Amino acid sequence: MKLLLVDDKKHSMDELHHVLSRSGYEIYTVQNGYDALKLLKRRPIDMVICDMSMPKVNGAQLLRVISKRHPTIIRASLSSYDDTSMAIKGGFFAHQAFLKPCDPDVINSELERIKNLIALFPNKAIQHALGKITSLPVEPKLFFKVKQALSDNHASIGDIAKLISKEPAICAKIIHLSNNALFRGHKEVKNITQAITRLGSDVVTNIIAMLEIYAMTDDAPELPLEKIQTQSLRVATLASSLVEDDMKDTTFLVGILHDIGEYVKIKVSPELMKNYLHAQATQNESSQLEKYIFQARSELLGGFLLHLWGFPLPIIENVIAHNDPEKLMQRDFSPGCAVYIANNMINEEEINPTFVAHFHLEGTITLLEKTYQM
Repeated sequence: MKLLLVDDKKHSMDELHHVLSRSGYEIYTVQNGYDALKLLKRRPIDMVICDMSMPKVNGAQLLRVISKRHPTIIRASLSSYDDTSMAIKGGFFAHQAFLKPCDPDVINSELERIKNLIALFPNKAIQHALGKITSLPVEPKLFFKVKQALSDNHASIGDIAKLISKEPAICAKIIHLSNNALFRGHKEVKNITQAITRLGSDVVTNIIAMLEIYAMTDDAPELPLEKIQTQSLRVATLASSLVEDDMKDTTFLVGILHDIGEYVKIKVSPELMKNYLHAQATQNESSQLEKYIFQARSELLGGFLLHLWGFPLPIIENVIAHNDPEKLMQRDFSPGCAVYIANNMINEEEINPTFVAHFHLEGTITLLEKTYQM
């Protein structure tokens, strides 16, 4: 894997170079954004790791340019503890975030995961399309409600979390940024309440403001967004009611994110998405069309983006597998299983009989059918 390190502080860059060179990576170094962009024109690079607080062209500005000109390149930010504002800005254009000074084990583990991810999704068209994504389209009405709650002194973290958890796109971005090394510590964030508590209301307010700015430039069809948001919330609510208390938060998150691949499609090409939705309405079997237009199933697109954004692996695995009963049966009953049941029940689609028998769900399914398929 070919890496480019960008840092105006040569001693910091040399330390990182020393750590990474022992793992056999091909490493290039520059000390400013201009030289970085020149090098990217000349050499193929897999990943850029960029300091956020450089003078003249800072890290966030550089990563933003790279996201537009070289979207297949994985982008990572380097921040210090006293650099919260720049870390958030950088987080909108970085797939991953590392904390200065870098922990060798953490950064090597993350680079290994990214190398495997690139191998898993070798299609350059998909990498190119998804690499450009810094945020997902948001249903406009929810911006107003969330901003209202954030400005209300009487609103609790729970109130704000409940509202944000209804919108997959906001939910995904806030959890992505809360897993930034600056905020995360040693524990991954796995639910929206945890994410908001960790970030704090001021940071969340800034994230919402930035999301709103980027949403203004989207040409996303409003009706599909509202439909996907409503559907995702219904699935998440039903799925989380089917599991024990210790799995409820994870199951709700998998449910709210299970269709995140549809947001990806809207973001990649609003016009193609409109055509796709029209074709979907006129034929029952859409998977071949979906593959033809977007080169990958929706679950895989969503999984790839969540991988890029550093989501916990159990969340990603459940999102990818939620529509594959055979894969779900290879493990114990999981959040993905609950989401599979909820999604099929709400869409009035048959639940695989072998899956039902495997998990001894005959009684549960009978009760659900009476409620959802009357």
